[in-house]
Amino acid sequence: MVSFSAQAFELIMIQAVSDTKKTFITRNGKRQGIIRGMTGTFTAEDVSVLAKAVNVTGNFAQWELINQEAILPFEKGKIVTYYAATEYLWALTPESERRKYIKSEVPRLKQSWLFKGALTRGVAESVSDAPSTTSNRGGYLGEIYYEKEFFGPMAFDLGLRYEREVINYPSASLITVRSMAIADIIYYFEFLKEYTRGKFFLAAGVGYGLSNTSTVGLSQSGPVGMLPAVKLGLTLPFNETWEFVSDVAFESLQTKEEQEDGRKQTTTQTNFKFGFGLRRFF
Repeated sequence: MVSFSAQAFELIMIQAVSDTKKTFITRNGKRQGIIRGMTGTFTAEDVSVLAKAVNVTGNFAQWELINQEAILPFEKGKIVTYYAATEYLWALTPESERRKYIKSEVPRLKQSWLFKGALTRGVAESVSDAPSTTSNRGGYLGEIYYEKEFFGPMAFDLGLRYEREVINYPSASLITVRSMAIADIIYYFEFLKEYTRGKFFLAAGVGYGLSNTSTVGLSQSGPVGMLPAVKLGLTLPFNETWEFVSDVAFESLQTKEEQEDGRKQTTTQTNFKFGFGLRRFF
């Protein structure tokens, strides 16, 4: 049987909480036996967290959550129970406290908005009812995505794209404008975690929208589908709210445009894309 002294735990008040909800301050410092680097458990009602003392004065201590994916569930002024060692949490009331601990350690699923620009370059193409002709394709685009994590390192996004592409043939130049809705499944790799907060990611996606191609005396439009799109990218955080995102992608597009005389033309092409932008978490 494990027994505890009266000093095994105490009730304290949360004095302040940082904007990021990763650190907080309590009124118990060196005079109460707190030293820098000490780990403690803070629990109230149906939730508890583990934190480490990062700054300690005579009467105050600044604590940082050990699990950086979690957020502090307590507000300023909240009365919580402080345990001076993590094992107290498991031994006092094992089953109920164990459930509280596990609940608090489940990371918050992140959500974000991603704003991107990109440059594109044509790799290959084929056009129905037209002789094989070498063209020079390239353009630029803007994208906006909503992204949300849903399981471990997995996330999904939904986005909108506006693209303008110039196609140069030996005898003419055309301009294609596309508006598309896009969805991706994303996997974030964790092997850089111990060196940097940046992450590599791999994504696969599909898209659908409208395309319009025009030149002097010609205009044709129709649906465009993108399947598949494969991306490899890197994220580099600035802080808890913003991060830089860059990726390269190969995309296969199929456009079925109807000309003014009623004839339909199918264009299949593969593009290379280099994108960069900013992500904001909320």
